[in-house]
Amino acid sequence: MMHKQWAWGIIFIWLALTVTGCAAVEVYSSSPAVQKMSNDYFNVELEPQLQEGQNFFTSFRFVFTNKTKKDLHVDWENTFYLLNGRRGGRFLWEGVDWEALKKIRKEPLVPVAAGDTVTAVIFPKSLVGRSKIGTTTGLKYTRGALPAGENGMFLVVRQNGREIREKIIVKIEAQEG
Repeated sequence: MMHKQWAWGIIFIWLALTVTGCAAVEVYSSSPAVQKMSNDYFNVELEPQLQEGQNFFTSFRFVFTNKTKKDLHVDWENTFYLLNGRRGGRFLWEGVDWEALKKIRKEPLVPVAAGDTVTAVIFPKSLVGRSKIGTTTGLKYTRGALPAGENGMFLVVRQNGREIREKIIVKIEAQEG
């Protein structure tokens, strides 16, 4: 009788380990957690953001500080998402709707006043999918996961005819959790 209980115990433990071993969840991390860069004109922070309630990144927290005494203009028409060194399309931002997209196409230069800091949640347009679920705001898209590898942005900023270009990159890795 004791051997039977012992045998069933071993089988139960083996099954439990087998099932949990197959149910491994990938957990994504970013290196660095926040990428910071600075030049004579501005400071930028780019921080991958986890999808709410999930273990993967779908967006970036973008923080831009104008260090000059004159307006800077972020050129969103020429700023691109980078994946492993290649351009992967433009960015969208949290709360975007089609009217805002039309406006940004007509006026892609977004001013940032001298000394000001602007913060936005941005995500690659190329990773956006259509949602079957409508929302109260009329937004009908879902953000796709940022893939493992080098993710970031090719940022273009303008001031008085001068163009300043910077690449800001983080490395996203997946580990079994």
